[in-house]
Amino acid sequence: MLDQWDLRSSKCTISNAILDGVEQSPWIKSSVSLGLVYSTIDDMKNPHEGIYATATTEFAGLGGDAKFVKVTGRGSVYQTLSEQLDLVGLVSGGAGYIYGYGGDNLRVFDHFQSSDRMIRGFAYGGIGPVDADGAGDHLGGTTYFNASAEAQFPMPVIPESFGLRGAVFADAATLYGSKLASGLVDPSSTGMKLRASVGVGLMWASPFGPIRIDYAIPVKKESTDDVQEFNFGISTRF
Repeated sequence: MLDQWDLRSSKCTISNAILDGVEQSPWIKSSVSLGLVYSTIDDMKNPHEGIYATATTEFAGLGGDAKFVKVTGRGSVYQTLSEQLDLVGLVSGGAGYIYGYGGDNLRVFDHFQSSDRMIRGFAYGGIGPVDADGAGDHLGGTTYFNASAEAQFPMPVIPESFGLRGAVFADAATLYGSKLASGLVDPSSTGMKLRASVGVGLMWASPFGPIRIDYAIPVKKESTDDVQEFNFGISTRF
């Protein structure tokens, strides 16, 4: 295993922001979280009607090195568009913000990272501010907003008892802002910049749990973004 000096002197393309985070270890975080959930969903396994909303606040600083307040929220609305066709519409959105206090900059590992729950069609940690030294690493952001619209429908020909449903969707998101020390992050990448994608999905209520495969194509992206068109995971978006 490489030690900290070896990481600096090797030819590994790792950004200085990440190396600084490693060199500051061990890093102790002590935090408490408060979460609220509101739900009127009719069926958590196969929702057709209702609202599902969550809000979470995390406070770090009771002990250890981390000192921040992180607030996140997300909401989803399901509505049956056609009972005859079993067509279901879904609109969802989310936001998050992290604020560091106590005079210290936030670590790179404290910032928000993008994922398929934020926007599909991009790799994990594939959007947002990038390093200033050309390593190509995305360093996360202090603020994000995302929204999604989706239509879900039964697959033609295939019996309903098999549990297969299809989906078409459009996603949009932005991840911006940084509290890293000057010189570690490219300032031109920290502004609010919109990303968007469109795609199709296949959901299966398998005996092992809900499974979903998505194929998404970015229609608005930055040159520094990392694209990942296929995504495989659980089907629920709660």
